[in-house]
Amino acid sequence: MSSLDVLRDELCDLFKKQFPDVEFIINERRSATLEIRIFFTSEVFMESYFNAITGKKSFALVESGKRIWGYDNYRYWHHHPVENPESHVACNEPSLKKIVDDVQTVLAKIGRLNEKKR
Repeated sequence: MSSLDVLRDELCDLFKKQFPDVEFIINERRSATLEIRIFFTSEVFMESYFNAITGKKSFALVESGKRIWGYDNYRYWHHHPVENPESHVACNEPSLKKIVDDVQTVLAKIGRLNEKKR
């Protein structure tokens, strides 16, 4: 099993446990890149991207086509807080569990936690 397979399975399992009704769109290319969209509503989804060659990882919570929160390691690990998603706050690499927990916190903060897909 490749490192991307492990990441995919772990991330999807964590989201399924915490958000049983989410829908996934998974796109894998040549065992090098993995993109996962996790839909909470028709307008809110989590975009996750992994590149096994470059080591790039990104996690963005998107609402109506705009990033509202996230983590990524472009140049260095940093966080895009919901209060100012364009800012870059340096941090350590978050665990996948922390990311899932943070998504739940952000969805509650923006009033989207218990919405159903339309």
